[in-house]
Amino acid sequence: MSDTAHVLNFDPWHPLPNPPASSYSYSLSMQVSPYEYTNWRDETMSWKTTCYLHSGLNPTDTLAIRGERVLDFLARVCATNMDNFEVGRIKHGLCVDEQGRIVVDGVMMRTAEDEVTTYWMSPLINHYVKNVYGEEFGVTGEVLTGKVFLFQIGGPKSLEVVEKATGENFHDMKHLRFRDSTICGHPVRICRVGMAGTLAYEVHGAFEDTYEIYNKLWEVGQPLGMRRLGSHCYCMNHGENGYPQFGVHFAYPIPEDQEFLDYVRTTEDRLQNGIFVVEGQFMLDGSAACNRDYFVHNPYEFGWGKMIKFDHDFIGREACERLASDPSTRRIVTYEWNADDIAEVFASQFKGDGEEPYKPIEGPSDTEYWLGGVTHHDLVLDEAGNVIGTSFGRQNACYFRHMISIGCVDPQYAEEGSDVYVLWGNPGQRQKKIRAKIARYPYNNVLRSDSTDVSTL
Repeated sequence: MSDTAHVLNFDPWHPLPNPPASSYSYSLSMQVSPYEYTNWRDETMSWKTTCYLHSGLNPTDTLAIRGERVLDFLARVCATNMDNFEVGRIKHGLCVDEQGRIVVDGVMMRTAEDEVTTYWMSPLINHYVKNVYGEEFGVTGEVLTGKVFLFQIGGPKSLEVVEKATGENFHDMKHLRFRDSTICGHPVRICRVGMAGTLAYEVHGAFEDTYEIYNKLWEVGQPLGMRRLGSHCYCMNHGENGYPQFGVHFAYPIPEDQEFLDYVRTTEDRLQNGIFVVEGQFMLDGSAACNRDYFVHNPYEFGWGKMIKFDHDFIGREACERLASDPSTRRIVTYEWNADDIAEVFASQFKGDGEEPYKPIEGPSDTEYWLGGVTHHDLVLDEAGNVIGTSFGRQNACYFRHMISIGCVDPQYAEEGSDVYVLWGNPGQRQKKIRAKIARYPYNNVLRSDSTDVSTL
């Protein structure tokens, strides 16, 4: 064995802390990155009590689309309407196929009159620019993946951290807005957006400034109780926020466009998630895993139909119009699981009664998004055992002292307080009907960013 065989290749996006993180895993760039810094309970409490600093989305798929008709282009390829999309505003970018199925979603930022920068909409948006509609609308794309960083700061103290780091007042910035600033003399973009539901911000900048800016955010955040956030609990904030996350809560359908398949298999301007989109390599788990259709969703199931307008032509418009008028479309909800039933599943691991133990309920959640992509769906049943919906995994919401999940259910059961059952256990295993109630949605109700007027803080 060589002398260097034991040396780990640490992800360059994560400054090594002192003391080091308690555990590490492979990151999105297939290098070693922090899995936990303290422990998952301590880290998940941060976005309700103090705030966190997260660097684990680097390098983020980033594409700058430029041209005088950039909004016309996006209106053609996205289901998201482009109304009121002025410079300094952020929108949820959503693309569907001709069946109305979600094929990609991410973030769009109007960064100039003739420019929109997209995040996590690759490789599909790149394909639309290069091979389909770019020439028609006169737009071009510049891949910025790996050239820029993105840090997330979420929790009640996040505004204070941003203001201390920049030396500027951001009490006037509304939800889903951004503006330019500086940290340590380096240009950055401060964005009021986050996935935890609570007040949150992102800091964007150039890769060469990564460490200096990260260390400044950590320096001003420590006295406020800031925690570093590892990958283990990161995706749990999406569930508490009621935001279905690709690869965690659902899967994109395998594209049927051969031209797109050929493009994404050969292009270099995409990350590993592009392969998952094309090849369908996310492993499916849970009592609904026998039917891949349960993992593919449309905007109306997720409550995203409000972003869509039918005043222009876009890919999937006809299908979306049908879905919008369908009263049977399932609705996304929060399930709050029964503690006694969870305890029975756990206790079955230690009973020598000759019965097969139930599938274990271990760790904070059932998704290890960073370690290969496991998408977990369970069937949701009514009292008589009829299938009425699905539950997307589960998570220990320790701040609220409940096990919860999000998922889609038939509309007649979507009212808060309704009783349902989550069928726990994979097909062919011993299964348990875990009692659950429909709870508030979104579940996290701590200083929500979308409803908080920071000018009063």
